[in-house]
Amino acid sequence: MPLDPSSLTAALVAGGTIVADATVKEITKDAYQTLKGKVRELFGKRAADAARKLEAAATRDEGKAELARAIPDLRPDEADEIEPILRTFLEAMGRDPAAREGLAHARIALDLDVGGNVLIDDIRDAREIGIRSRSDGDFTMRNVGMDPGGRSGN
Repeated sequence: MPLDPSSLTAALVAGGTIVADATVKEITKDAYQTLKGKVRELFGKRAADAARKLEAAATRDEGKAELARAIPDLRPDEADEIEPILRTFLEAMGRDPAAREGLAHARIALDLDVGGNVLIDDIRDAREIGIRSRSDGDFTMRNVGMDPGGRSGN
């Protein structure tokens, strides 16, 4: 299956999510940095800046949108050049228990605009919850169990 921009973006989002985690192996982080370097080489500063935004939860959505604009498609020569680096990064993540664990928990983002009441109930093992809500009625959130993480970092 040919490499497409959404697969590359998903890998960069995964890398951005785990790069600051002190428990993730250096070889995994190095593979991610190599992938980011190749993105900069092939697609320029705008793509590199967008990839950097993926590393902070507060700018991750902005980074995804900017990356989609910076890399709207992949020419076959670009895909051939980046695919082995992407594969190396994905293999490193697969061999790194901390990287896999760091991606195994929910990140919930909701943007609600409703005419009545909002009830969010029974959330388990989330690491991040971001909610923007406009409602004419009550907003209730209950039974939320966050993942304690138990790791250093942000």
